[in-house]
Amino acid sequence: MRFVLFVLALLLGFSVSTAREHIDLVFSGNYGLDSMCVAKYDIKKSRNSGFTLTGLPCSALPIYDKVRIRVLNPRKDDSKKMHFSLVRPFLMIDGIYLSTNGMRTLSEMQDEVERFGIVDPLVELGYTPVLVQFPQTVRRSLLENSQSFAKMLHLINSEYWFGFDNKLQDGFVVLGVSQGGILGRYGSYLYDIARNKMTDAPIRLYSSLDSPHQGAILPLALFYTIDFWALDGGSGGAEAFRDLINGPGASGLLLYERMCKNKDCSDYSYEVNASPNRFLFGEYRKAAEYKGFPSVLIAQGQLKGAIPAHSDTFFVLNRHAKKFGSPFGRAESRLYSYLDGKTPIAHNRKYQYLDGAKEKKRTAQAFYDFIQGSTYPFAETMYNSLSDGMIKAMPDDMTEFFVSFSTGWDENSLIQKNSTFIPTTSAMDLKCNGISSITEPCAFYQNYSGFPFTNPGAKSSANAVYAVDATHPRYNEPISGRHIELPLNMKADSAVIRGLQVDMWRVLCELANYDYDYAGKKFRNENLSWYFKPGTDCMDQTKMPEFLRKGGYVQKKYFAYGRYDYNAEATESDKNVTFDLPAGWHKVAVFDNGEDLPEGVSVGFDITVNNTKGSWMKAELLLLKSKSGAGQLQLQEVSIPVDGKKHHVHWKLPANEGSLKKYHWIRLVLNSDGGNVTVANPVLTKSVEDTGKEYENADIELYPKAYKFASWTPSASVETYLEGANMGAELDFKKIGSEAYLDFKGEKSFESYKKLQIYYWPGSCQGTGVYFDSYLSGMHYLKDSATIEGDFVVKEISLSDVIDTKITHNYKKIASRLVFRSGKTDEVCLVYRILAK
Repeated sequence: MRFVLFVLALLLGFSVSTAREHIDLVFSGNYGLDSMCVAKYDIKKSRNSGFTLTGLPCSALPIYDKVRIRVLNPRKDDSKKMHFSLVRPFLMIDGIYLSTNGMRTLSEMQDEVERFGIVDPLVELGYTPVLVQFPQTVRRSLLENSQSFAKMLHLINSEYWFGFDNKLQDGFVVLGVSQGGILGRYGSYLYDIARNKMTDAPIRLYSSLDSPHQGAILPLALFYTIDFWALDGGSGGAEAFRDLINGPGASGLLLYERMCKNKDCSDYSYEVNASPNRFLFGEYRKAAEYKGFPSVLIAQGQLKGAIPAHSDTFFVLNRHAKKFGSPFGRAESRLYSYLDGKTPIAHNRKYQYLDGAKEKKRTAQAFYDFIQGSTYPFAETMYNSLSDGMIKAMPDDMTEFFVSFSTGWDENSLIQKNSTFIPTTSAMDLKCNGISSITEPCAFYQNYSGFPFTNPGAKSSANAVYAVDATHPRYNEPISGRHIELPLNMKADSAVIRGLQVDMWRVLCELANYDYDYAGKKFRNENLSWYFKPGTDCMDQTKMPEFLRKGGYVQKKYFAYGRYDYNAEATESDKNVTFDLPAGWHKVAVFDNGEDLPEGVSVGFDITVNNTKGSWMKAELLLLKSKSGAGQLQLQEVSIPVDGKKHHVHWKLPANEGSLKKYHWIRLVLNSDGGNVTVANPVLTKSVEDTGKEYENADIELYPKAYKFASWTPSASVETYLEGANMGAELDFKKIGSEAYLDFKGEKSFESYKKLQIYYWPGSCQGTGVYFDSYLSGMHYLKDSATIEGDFVVKEISLSDVIDTKITHNYKKIASRLVFRSGKTDEVCLVYRILAK
């Protein structure tokens, strides 16, 4: 069976070139100070121009020992070899990258930290953001990468290649993301115990964001499922992914470890192993308990004192290939989460007529699948990969030896997509009775109530720890948010945005508290005094500076392509472009977003007009479907003062859904009497604000009184059905996955209601499920637990089960459509009435 490889990147996103000034470095810890491969960078012109070799050639640096560094907004300093210096370096260490294809790039990492909203606040506070990335996060051990990070700190401290201004006072700030938190903590410990306290830069603060200090969790059944398809199912993709999670950098983080029960390990099990013989639970504890610098740990998982509600079944997949009703092939995979130790948690089977059947069932107690903590959709990823692979292995037109087969699904359901990945107790490095809590009952039932987050004492190894407590914007979610979740993919998620604001506030608030010099009665970093007061309670969100809150969340994206008509040498890498502009209406620059422009965002520029030949200048923005100007959409004129000062001008793009489909390009037009012009910082800004928007209440009788049905897929049709005096909607579904929906004509509020009642004719709707908007994971089948009322069958559903309040405004029950989805071929669903109660 062809297995479609699934890729897990703990920081998900896309690569994009940015206009922010940066310098890239590659360092090898196995060599001395000359072991640096540097990007040739003309900081005076703010332009990268390829790579040059300095010291040893890049090819001589071992790939396994390399550390990649990107310095953002470097400070120019011609007295140094590389003509720049660091000012208060704030080091951000990337997370693990599980992929069989290539390596993650610094540009991908930069794009994501920009979208997290981390970079601009650091620049505002006077720090130099430094991105740190290890090319081998899986196949190289945690210890080896940590040692390389420590050597990198020594290199920066040496000031051999570039400066480190005021290093004894400012020192390093370290923030590790996911696995990066482990590497940063142990590497900082190695550096600090070896440094000269009189001459070397200190670690001013270490912090981590959702890092597994006491181990990470994959669903227990997932291990056995991957093993089956890798070893018995003949799947190269599964085998490759199995090799990855068995790599020392990944397996060293996982609480479960493979335990052999016989000599050749043909009999084995996956069991919790927190033995001190393992790095994370032994040697790493030296760094965790080290008190040489303050540590702040942020967990993105809930702390409600209870295991979150969940289904015991992750997914069920069962696909056949038959001839004359007899099975000639079958692929089956079932993933569960049971605690009794008697019920199988993994059942996998592959059958081919000539080869016979290969089948394995595994029974174990899946205690940790839903320990409270941040989640990841491992089950959904596995489900998608297996279902795609099964379809490709047994396509509908399958023929072999001139024999035609009929293929199809006997069962195909994803019930529970998310499971715990980073336990809250692990990310907070909590202790129970003086020992690590991960194997103790308190890991499952620790509550936020009364917990001393800002001063945990013996309850944690850190000086301060935070989680999703009752004051956190994501607390209302029934199961914690995804591990290291981006706030914006196709649409902005305001809950994620506000959660990231709070997480960053807590880190920076603690940084300010530790930065304050109580003897000198001042902040070491004078910029902090503008926004922070010493001794601030970092749980008090009313103290959050406005530049962090911003009335919402601002994300900036710089364009991947930019050209200037009146300065031929300038490109998207140039932060400031100056040119002489003739009088009249002129297209002066063009930019490519690289994908459809998002609706409702802003596009802005900083424009300065010098030596004008007149008294006026106006700017326009053109949105284009191609560089040549096809499909031109012209936005309004904006006046620019001609006073020699920098002025920010911006345009709000159309907000209607689909209004910017295929619009990728942006043209800046200036109309004036002519003059010398500087255009700077072209940027696309995405802003989400809590507007307090009100929604009209949905009618009690949704159908037939208030709203009408419409087909959503070509394989579904909607007709009127009559039976005696009763009339309703006839939904005809030709294929599995066919959909029709009840259209509410915009978003409606269901806050006044608790239940949904759907009346339908007996004998129909037997394979039909319903869900609101795009919340397919919340789908309920109409036939399940239905009752008879008069002439009709009635299905009653709790609205909280089928409306995904995680993504709705202010967690309200808001929806725009009720979707009916077929789970069978040639399905008919006859709907009589739908009520909200």
